[in-house]
Amino acid sequence: MHIYMLGWNWKHPDTFAIERPNGHFGMQLILVRSKGRVKMDDKEYRVNKNTVFLVESCLPHCLYADGEEYADDWIRFSIDHEVDGDFMDSLQLEFNVPIVLQDDAISQMIAAGVEIFKSDAAQKNETLNYLMRAILRHISEYVRQPDKRDQNYYTEALDRIKREIYDDPAHDWKIPEIAENLSISVSHFQRLYKKRFGVSCMNDVFISRMNYAKKLLLETDYSAKEIAYMCGYQNYENFSRTFVKYGCISPVQYRSKYKEK
Repeated sequence: MHIYMLGWNWKHPDTFAIERPNGHFGMQLILVRSKGRVKMDDKEYRVNKNTVFLVESCLPHCLYADGEEYADDWIRFSIDHEVDGDFMDSLQLEFNVPIVLQDDAISQMIAAGVEIFKSDAAQKNETLNYLMRAILRHISEYVRQPDKRDQNYYTEALDRIKREIYDDPAHDWKIPEIAENLSISVSHFQRLYKKRFGVSCMNDVFISRMNYAKKLLLETDYSAKEIAYMCGYQNYENFSRTFVKYGCISPVQYRSKYKEK
């Protein structure tokens, strides 16, 4: 993520008007700090103080004062889709529409960004990259508050997935497939799962398999290789190495030590 230019608390008279029929190359963040009229392509919005727009590259747009001095903060930036794509998907940001903020944190971060941008710091571009991510993440808090029905849907779906993981440890669980079944991105699913349960989905897959392996080792006479397959591992060596990390001893040693004779 790269910031080209940015400005903080730019003020203009009540006659201010700027029209950009061809937009700007690169994305923009425009934080309106007064009353204003903002036109995004063919849609016009009358906005109050502390309203932010994320503007797509080359989108025609216009900014006007609305009966008083006009003021805004702004950032022109670009993203690397290969590096930043999953992060952007996880935020579910909305572009070219007003997003009303409830605090002035974004403005404060932009002010800090201006100082960093003007500095001679050797790592300032990397610092600005992290700052831009923080700004977008904070904006995402105001983008889409899911209604109760959506919350119930994801809660029930996530609970069901967790139950299925523990009921069927041998299944070849793949995050992209799970996310696709929920019609959400991989990064969004991973974020929802960890927020719901405090651990990643693959951590639960791992724990379910290790718990099942321990049960089979102590309660059955299946060989360790057979148990590896029953726990979703096609390779015994991989299963054994994983079990050692979990139980501190090998599957065979675990059976020998704890199985009742």
